[in-house]
Amino acid sequence: MAAGLSVLTFAVRLPSWRAFAQAHPLPDPMLPDLFESADVFRDRFERGLVDLLRTTGELGEDILVLANANFETRIWEHLHDELRACFMRLAAENAAQTLHGAPDDVATLREILDHDFDTLRPVELRRAGPWELQFNPLRAYRPARHSNVAVTGIRAPFDPARFHFDKPFLRQEIIWEGSLLGRKATLFYNKFPFADYHGLLVPDVGGHRPQFLEPADLAWLWDLALELNGRMPGFGLACNSYGAHASVNHLHFQSFLRETPLPIEDARWTHNGGSEPYPCRCLRFDDRKVAGEFIADLHRQEISYNLILSDGLFYCLPRRKQGEVAYASWLGALAWYEMAGGFPLAIAADFARLDPEEIAAQIAAVDLAQT
Repeated sequence: MAAGLSVLTFAVRLPSWRAFAQAHPLPDPMLPDLFESADVFRDRFERGLVDLLRTTGELGEDILVLANANFETRIWEHLHDELRACFMRLAAENAAQTLHGAPDDVATLREILDHDFDTLRPVELRRAGPWELQFNPLRAYRPARHSNVAVTGIRAPFDPARFHFDKPFLRQEIIWEGSLLGRKATLFYNKFPFADYHGLLVPDVGGHRPQFLEPADLAWLWDLALELNGRMPGFGLACNSYGAHASVNHLHFQSFLRETPLPIEDARWTHNGGSEPYPCRCLRFDDRKVAGEFIADLHRQEISYNLILSDGLFYCLPRRKQGEVAYASWLGALAWYEMAGGFPLAIAADFARLDPEEIAAQIAAVDLAQT
């Protein structure tokens, strides 16, 4: 794997990408109202969940609302009683064997009912050193899809027979659809969220493109992250490449709106100008051309990676592919959020006991230097 390490010699430029953006301002495009401000975005996101719960009557959407409300305390408090009534009705249908829904949704509902709705609490957070832990048992119910399958290479053809975002039943889960910085795009709810106001942004959903970033995609993603973060501080985008725990081989990005920085943004790390090395090699760019050249080199060498664009900063983490490293039992994947220092946990004992060294060791295990 020596050739793979050569890409790590690219220069990382400091200061931050935000400073670069301020020195080279983008045109002020007409953005949809949804992205006018953080308050507008949160309000539309929350109202959409309420509408889904009250109007669709679909099992999949009921589960989506439950998981999203369970992640956000304010929404949970607002919808708790309605959700409880909904799930008691579904429990009665399950007992009478009259429940209708996709097999994945039926299986998920039965797991929730086995654990008793009244035991659910909003997602809890704690810090273990620099790392962010969340007790999020509902996240464990999601279908694994393609995210943990061992793969080779950096891309695979789009397969219409597999799960993808152009399925008719997903139309109910759309938050917004329209033109976004010159591209048609669709923003879906994440059915099992692990980030605040967690969405899935799919450019040209009907184009059926695989999970592979062409240069024009990276340019669009870069400009979009800058523009939206400027209007909504705390808004970020992330990407799991093929082989880096992308669960769906259909070009998409994950969006979030946080009130606090991700652990990867901490000033202690060398990639942010600090003195402490990150467990896995992390590069930070403030120049789109240099970032594009770096990612093109990763593609040529068939190296997988995770990208995080947050608060005016662009992070890239080249890494070993999924399936090459055995993870601890508490760790389901090392996708963008875990690589950025955040860990959803399904078991309360793991949430309570994990220490910083054990967490850092898991991130370090996928570093290319380990091959």
